[in-house]
Amino acid sequence: MGTTTLFKPTKIQRQALSLLKGGTKHILLFGGSRSGKTTVLVMALIYRALRFAGSRHLICRLRAKDARSSVLRETLLPWLTNTIGNQNYTYLVHENMITLFNGSEIWIGGLGDREQADKILGHEYNTIYFNEISQLSYAAVTTAYSRLAMRVPGCRNLFLYDCNPGSPLHWAYKIFIRKKTFLTGEPLEKPELYASMILNPEDNKEHLPEDYISDILDALPEKQRARFRDGAWVKAEGVIYEKFDETMILKPGELPETFDRLSAGQDFGLNITNVKIGRLGEIIYVIADYGAYNMTTQSFNDELTARGWFGLGPDGLGFPVYCDPAGGERIQEITGGIKANNSVESGIDYINAKIERGQFFVSAKCTGVLSEIWDYCRDEAGEIVKVNDHFMDALRYAVFSDVQQGVVVL
Repeated sequence: MGTTTLFKPTKIQRQALSLLKGGTKHILLFGGSRSGKTTVLVMALIYRALRFAGSRHLICRLRAKDARSSVLRETLLPWLTNTIGNQNYTYLVHENMITLFNGSEIWIGGLGDREQADKILGHEYNTIYFNEISQLSYAAVTTAYSRLAMRVPGCRNLFLYDCNPGSPLHWAYKIFIRKKTFLTGEPLEKPELYASMILNPEDNKEHLPEDYISDILDALPEKQRARFRDGAWVKAEGVIYEKFDETMILKPGELPETFDRLSAGQDFGLNITNVKIGRLGEIIYVIADYGAYNMTTQSFNDELTARGWFGLGPDGLGFPVYCDPAGGERIQEITGGIKANNSVESGIDYINAKIERGQFFVSAKCTGVLSEIWDYCRDEAGEIVKVNDHFMDALRYAVFSDVQQGVVVL
């Protein structure tokens, strides 16, 4: 079996590969564009698949089509062809699965589609590689954790991650950089299991076009340059709630004990979310949120009920839960569920007005809202980027629908 090499790893890429030899279970490579993060992790995954016959490995992203185009076709298949030859593996297109000559399997899929998610999460794996986790919710990633359960003698199971860094409120920043649990903010129980390394384009310069850094990355707007050239964790370009800042994040003890009115917003889908707010005068407080991945609406509502979510409002009655109007019959499965007003731009303008007037605060416990609010942005065409926006949709339903019901006047 003849072998060749695509290219010689750089010094920092060799250092990143050495992380896999340690005792860590979770390894994140983050940094700028075309810094070799994906290549390093694909190299590691192929090595593991070759060394441990009969093992199974998963590469997943938000969308399966993106995993196929950016990882499978651009990196995985070329590496396999140039290391073991295309006669030593089989790619089943309809299954999105590669079988190596030794019986090992490499699966490729997306966590953003229910059918795809059910398919890939129906197996156990020795490696799960989450590609571009800036697009993946914490709930989606942790749901996949239970599938790292395949047993192959001598093979230490691993979670691998990569991303162009997002905001400092992102779950990955809290876990890998600050070594805090995402949901509670407490120190990690076993921080030694989490390792990260920054890889930037400058570290991969020998494998890039001569003008890529100077003419492309250096010319980007400030925030994009910080992310895609320097690998910094910053707010995204075009952030919708640009003026929201950390002074608006309240510790639980800083929240009012009573409110004039309660309401909530409900978003449906594979990532199902609920955001609960309280109003006191003209001020809006985001007091709780909850999200789950691949859960039925009824089970989700049962979980909210078990958490005491639907207690009585200040008027002694149940409060409204404004639901995504596209939810159809699912709205009936939510306690207090009614159709929300889905005027997107008007809702965004209303929330922005509250933020600018200092009339908007978020409990530090609302990790879902806080993980999305600084990355909720528009693209160059001015369109809202529909990635990691489930809590933002639920927030808008909760806040703006009451206005349209005539309860609150701006």
